[in-house]
Amino acid sequence: MRNLKIFPKLFLSHIVLGLLAIIPLSFIFYFLLRETLMQRTLDQLSSINILKKDLVESYLFRSKQNLEALVVEDKFLNIYQGILNHPVFFNENNDLVDIKNLRELYNFKNIHVFDMHHKQLFSTDEEMYPEDLLINIDSAISGERGRIRIIDASHYATDDETLLFYYIPIIKDSASVGIALVQENFRKIQTILLETTGMGSTGESYIVGQDFNMRSTSRFFPDSLPGLIKVKTEAVKNSFSGQPGRGILLDYREVPVLSAYRSIENQDLRWAIMSEIDVAEAMRPILKLRNYLIAVTVLMILLTIVITYFLSNAIVGPVLLLKETIVQLSYGIIPSRRYTDTSRDEIGEMARAIYQLTNGLEQTAAFANEIGSGNFETDFQKLSDRDVLGTALIQMRDELRGFHEKEMRLARARASALLEGQENERRRIIKELHDGVGQMLTAIRMQVDTLEGEGDLKNEIKEQINAAVTEIKRISYHVMPQAIVDFGLEAALNGLCETVKKYSSISIDFRYVREVEQKLDFDVTIAVFRIAQEGLNNIIKHSRATQVNFYLLDKGDEVYLLLEDNGIGFNVVDSGASTSSGLRNIKERAMILNGTAEIHSTPGTGTIIEIHIPTP
Repeated sequence: MRNLKIFPKLFLSHIVLGLLAIIPLSFIFYFLLRETLMQRTLDQLSSINILKKDLVESYLFRSKQNLEALVVEDKFLNIYQGILNHPVFFNENNDLVDIKNLRELYNFKNIHVFDMHHKQLFSTDEEMYPEDLLINIDSAISGERGRIRIIDASHYATDDETLLFYYIPIIKDSASVGIALVQENFRKIQTILLETTGMGSTGESYIVGQDFNMRSTSRFFPDSLPGLIKVKTEAVKNSFSGQPGRGILLDYREVPVLSAYRSIENQDLRWAIMSEIDVAEAMRPILKLRNYLIAVTVLMILLTIVITYFLSNAIVGPVLLLKETIVQLSYGIIPSRRYTDTSRDEIGEMARAIYQLTNGLEQTAAFANEIGSGNFETDFQKLSDRDVLGTALIQMRDELRGFHEKEMRLARARASALLEGQENERRRIIKELHDGVGQMLTAIRMQVDTLEGEGDLKNEIKEQINAAVTEIKRISYHVMPQAIVDFGLEAALNGLCETVKKYSSISIDFRYVREVEQKLDFDVTIAVFRIAQEGLNNIIKHSRATQVNFYLLDKGDEVYLLLEDNGIGFNVVDSGASTSSGLRNIKERAMILNGTAEIHSTPGTGTIIEIHIPTP
């Protein structure tokens, strides 16, 4: 997880949380419903089991009550005496008809009459029962022979059928004179047990005797005699031990079933009644529910994955944009794409903070560029009162401004000293030319004049001496025009323009305008003259111009100089011409006097030089 990006981490964490929530809930829901359905099925089986138990007990109780009523009416005694007194004419007295009607009326299967010696005297069944059946039944009865009893004689049957008899003593004058066995019609009980409404296709109710043999017909083995089916299950054992209950057990088929069981409450019978349904059938709704839950769980997982994907994208998208912005900022790159988020959560606050930081860094970079370009008067707005970087930049600006001003003063001082030295050197050179070379040439010319004759050589020498004097005067004028000292700046500039016109083909339009009458300082005068001299010299050498406009305006508080030519021009930035020695000298002279020099030029449009020099 440590090496994963934020999107896989967020996506996987949400998926895991979703699965941890959905899958356990699905299992819990499934098992709760399964347990609920099992309990409801067991409740239903218990109700059916109790109902069938009550129906069987009620049926046996009613049959016994009917027989007790017949005994009170001496029905069986009359039948016994009729058989003994008129055995041949029994049928003629319609007593047999009464017995058959009695059997049909009370839904008995057969009625058998025995004497006290176990001899069968009469039976409604065509097949006479053997005498040993009564002997076995009679020997099994111990005590209370004077009351009606229900006898389960199935284990005495020769064909393993269910035999249920009512043992009725025939009493005359308080003495037993015979025995009547009334065979119960077990089909009625079987009908009660075979009613499987609400028990599905595998549900059944059945009765088991104390010998663990089935007494009722099996739903699964309808062709098998009940006495042949052994049912020694845990449910039967619990029933005979007096522990009614329910649960998931194995039935006589060794099949898991939901079982409800209890014993039948009867004084003479020890029977257990079972109500069961196969677990497989009971689980069918649960299996359908399980499949439905699996489908719903899979669908919910898919929906969780899709929703988590979009939610993760929605959460991670802004974070990744912020990360990209932060990475760019960490490399010192101010991102061109500004992410903005109007949400009020933490991501929105981070986005707004980073947006403010980016703008602050952009302002800081612009401020630093301004400082780097020498604009120390630019303002800077700090991000806050605790903006360490902004405070440091402002402090650096103030210190650089102090250093710059100090450097400018030093540069002006050095340049002023240099120019002063140059001017002094020029004065010295002029003085040397005037006092030395000039006097020597004058003396030579005087000596030439004293030579005899007017030959061509003499005239040629005099012309060369005059030319040398003229050249010396021209050089002296360029080095330091005496007109500045004698007649002022305007006269000197007029002379400079005339000289340029004389030695070049350039036409100069010179104008000197004074807004106030004042005398300029010599430093300003000599600087303006040198700037004009340098500018005209550059025009002659580089511009290929034919026309120059030279304007000088004395405003009183500053001197404004304009030199404009119609030459070929140049690219001020790319050509490097702005840093040539001539233009650099122009800027330095203006700067020494706290002035400015602006040079404007583009190829093919000529050049403009503007000078502003403040005057005290």
